[in-house]
Amino acid sequence: MMTFGLLAVAILPGFVIVQRYYSKDNLQKEPIGIVLKSFFWGAALVLPAGLLETMFPDPEESNVIESAIHYFLVVGLLEELCKYIAIRLYSAKNSAFNEHFDGIVYGACVGGGFATFENIFYVMDHGFVIGILRAFLSVPGHILWGAIIGHWIAKEKMEGTNPIVALLAGVGISTFLHGGFDFILDVHEYSVFIAPIFVLAPLFIVRWYTTSALKKDKILLQESGFPTLITEKNIQRTESSPLFISLLRSVLYVFSTLFFLFSLFLFPFCIYDYFYGEDQNFETWMFAIPSLSTFIAVGLLFWGKNIKKQSS
Repeated sequence: MMTFGLLAVAILPGFVIVQRYYSKDNLQKEPIGIVLKSFFWGAALVLPAGLLETMFPDPEESNVIESAIHYFLVVGLLEELCKYIAIRLYSAKNSAFNEHFDGIVYGACVGGGFATFENIFYVMDHGFVIGILRAFLSVPGHILWGAIIGHWIAKEKMEGTNPIVALLAGVGISTFLHGGFDFILDVHEYSVFIAPIFVLAPLFIVRWYTTSALKKDKILLQESGFPTLITEKNIQRTESSPLFISLLRSVLYVFSTLFFLFSLFLFPFCIYDYFYGEDQNFETWMFAIPSLSTFIAVGLLFWGKNIKKQSS
């Protein structure tokens, strides 16, 4: 049961944040098949990125310059280049990639896949607390860095931006933010307070990109004649959308039930061990585990109901 809880903590944040960006695309929804494949392409590139990183050993903690080179030019650059490759060679090649905002959606999907697969290893190895911290830092960070790359690829495809400029801007910005995040976590004693800057900064950048992209897409659709855009392909997308919403709602309800059962199972043991248990290793903070599980269960339940209201 604990293994299931750790897996849920590792996997859910990526899906939740990616769905958030997918739902913002209210003009022309992307085909769910391409969205999922982009997500899994991002996940698949974790292994080659990890193998390449092992060729460059971690620097000594006392050497700040070597640490900076390692995290900016090895870890950050390699991982962001992998995301660029997935977005550029798969997502952007599809005909569905036909709007400015599509770059942000597919970039977030690739970043979400990368973050989720990487997160499984970290959480299973280091435990629940690390999973919670990464859910608010590393996972959204990867998704936002991927969205920045996707935005610049969209500018290349939709506006004719020079491919080299798009590559340098997208990968350069995301590498700087990613490398800075990892560097601060490794070398600074107050890293927990400083590292969020490298997640909050891209959050505002992507919000700016999102507002700009949606405005441009709306103008583009109006100029093309918005009512006439109901092509056979878009009819298929519209018909598949309720099926996806129904599937997503069912998944949310299932996870909500499992989290609730997990907390219902764990609470009695925590209470018993706290009052009567002979195990001196039990600490009061452990009540936070079933409490958080209950909170997640309620959140997923309301999310599912909210999706149902929006789709009706």
